[in-house]
Amino acid sequence: MTQLNSLKKLASGTAIAALAAGAFASDHSKTVIDDKMPLEDPWTICDLFDYSTLYESDAGFIREISLTGRYHGQWISASQDDDGDREGFHQFQSRRSRVGFEIGILDNITFATEFNVTDSSGSSREWQTGRFFNDIDTMLIEIEGDGWDLWIGKNKFKVTREESTSSKRIKTIERSQIVNEVLPGKPWGFNFAFQSGDVAHVIGAGLTGSDLDSSGQGWAFPTTEGSNAQLLYRLETPVTDVTTFYLDYLFTNTGNDSDNDIASSYNHVLALGTTNALNDRLNVTTDLIFGFDRESSGAIPDGENTWGLVILPTYSITEKLEFVAKYAYMDSGRTQRPQRYTDREELENCHTLYAGLNYYICSDKLKLMAGYEYMTADQYASTDDITSDTWMLAVRTYF
Repeated sequence: MTQLNSLKKLASGTAIAALAAGAFASDHSKTVIDDKMPLEDPWTICDLFDYSTLYESDAGFIREISLTGRYHGQWISASQDDDGDREGFHQFQSRRSRVGFEIGILDNITFATEFNVTDSSGSSREWQTGRFFNDIDTMLIEIEGDGWDLWIGKNKFKVTREESTSSKRIKTIERSQIVNEVLPGKPWGFNFAFQSGDVAHVIGAGLTGSDLDSSGQGWAFPTTEGSNAQLLYRLETPVTDVTTFYLDYLFTNTGNDSDNDIASSYNHVLALGTTNALNDRLNVTTDLIFGFDRESSGAIPDGENTWGLVILPTYSITEKLEFVAKYAYMDSGRTQRPQRYTDREELENCHTLYAGLNYYICSDKLKLMAGYEYMTADQYASTDDITSDTWMLAVRTYF
């Protein structure tokens, strides 16, 4: 009996000691990891984008002052067969170079502006000398209210899914032919957005015209002479858990004998679009686009109508690598190829196929893009066939 009791006491003591040791070790390890040696993320190049804020405060009239800007460079290698006449094009382009600033005022007002730096329009010309700022890209004051938002100044009218997506975040190196054909440059005006139940509405009005002229008039404000008035209406509403529907309408007063290449050439532009988040990796964007009552251009007569289709799926291969494809169709219009500022031809039955990869080093703030685009079309009012293939590499960054 005595020996049995001794064994019981020994077993009990061993168990208690083991539990105590485990508890002590557990507490001790927690102390070392969580309290005394906290782990810090190592510095990366992406941390550079946190340094653009110059001033920040929770009180006072001025709440924040930040630098903004973007640089988009791209290399283009294209080959085109124009009814048997083959030509090539190889060039590096500074597609966009912009710098500016934002000022946060109180809790709900922002003043923002960006300027195009030197010859940043993407042309093949050398950068200009003797003038650092070329013209105003955007300049606006934005006020956010309870369920509404208003900006006044110079900014983009967002029509179609591709145009509504900033060039900082677009999935392809260039937008589609039909989008470039029907839409204008940035107007001076206003844009008022508000919510009604599940439906978001936008109304806007502005002047698009002589304010954007890289030949030396880039600082002029638009006037009623030489500019086109525009009216905008947009609607956005969810239709399923994964699909959102968009309706965009743009009216342009093309009948005032203005002569500029910034306003839309079409009296009416209508776009019906969807975004579809099918799962965590796969997204599909669509747009059905119509342009009515065109101004004449080369072989294209007054009153011409056009339409087009854009289907753009994206698939996230990894957290940083994304595959992008796009099919686009344009019934008729002037081409705007990736090799920008070459001769813009008038085309019919224009089909383009694009496939590319995007590598996100620091999300959209620093990414590399590579793509291939194939185009086939007919010369307007002709039986001549045009085919082209284009290889593109790009670097995109903004802050």
